[in-house]
Amino acid sequence: MAVKTKLSRRNFWVIAINSTSTFVLAYLFVFYLNLGVKVLMIGVFDYPIVVTYDTVYFLIRDYEWTHDSVRLIYSAGPILVFIFGLLSLMAYSGFVDDDGRMKIIFIWFSLHAFNFVFSSLSIGNIFKHELGHVFNWMYLHDTAKMLVALVGFFGLILSAFVVTRPLFLSANTYFNKLNERNMPFFITAQVIVPYIIGSVIGVLFFLPTIPVQEQYSWVVMGVLLIIILTRMNAMESHEFDDEQKEVGDISWAVLIFTVLFMLTIRFGLAEGVSIEW
Repeated sequence: MAVKTKLSRRNFWVIAINSTSTFVLAYLFVFYLNLGVKVLMIGVFDYPIVVTYDTVYFLIRDYEWTHDSVRLIYSAGPILVFIFGLLSLMAYSGFVDDDGRMKIIFIWFSLHAFNFVFSSLSIGNIFKHELGHVFNWMYLHDTAKMLVALVGFFGLILSAFVVTRPLFLSANTYFNKLNERNMPFFITAQVIVPYIIGSVIGVLFFLPTIPVQEQYSWVVMGVLLIIILTRMNAMESHEFDDEQKEVGDISWAVLIFTVLFMLTIRFGLAEGVSIEW
C-alpha cells in the first residue's frame, strides 16, 4: 500500500513541480552568469552598451571591434559557465546520499551549462553566433570550424553520459529503491515534465524576441534527455537505504524564489539599462 501511495497523482506533481522549479532556476543562473560575465568583459574595453533581459546591445561602430575584445567578450562567459558546470557536478557528488531536494539543481545546472557551451561550439560556431564570433574572427578554415563543431557535438553526447547516473541516483530523495515499477513514474515527474514545462516557460520568458541560441538550445536539451532517459531505463534496479522516504510537500520557497527572480529580471530589464564606463 505504501508503494501505491507514493505513486499517487499528488506525489507525481509534487516531484514534478519541485524539479521544474530547479530546472528553470538553473537555466536562469546559467544564462545570466554568461550575460553578467560578458558585461564585465565589455567594461574592460569601455564599450557603451544597453543591457536588457535577453541580450546586450553595443553602441559602437564596427571598426571599434578588435580581435582581443571579441575573444574576451564572447569566450569568457562560456569558459566560466563550463567551469561552474564541472564544479556543480562535483558538488552534487557530495550531496548524492542526502535526501535534500535542492541537490537536483546541481544536476540541472551542469546539464544546462554543458548544453550552453557545447551547443555554442557546434551550432553557434556554424551560425557565427556568440562563441562562434570568436572562431569567425580567428579566420579558421572550414575544416577547422568543422572540427570545433565536432568537439561540441561529442561534448554534448559525453555530457548526457556523465549526467545519467547522478540523475538516476537523485531518486533517493523520494524513494527507497528505483525499479521497473516506479521508474516510469519517477522519470516522467523528475525529467520529462520539467523539461516540457521548463521549455515553455523559457520561450514565454523571452517573447516577443527569442535569442538565437535559445531557439535551438531547448531542442538540443531534448535530445540530451532522450539519451539520458534511454540509458536510465537500461540501468538495473537500485536500493538506496532502509529509512522510509516520504515525498512530502512542494518546496514553496524554491518555487516562489524562482517566480520572483524571473519577474524581477524580465520586467526590471525590459526597457534596458544604459551603461557607459
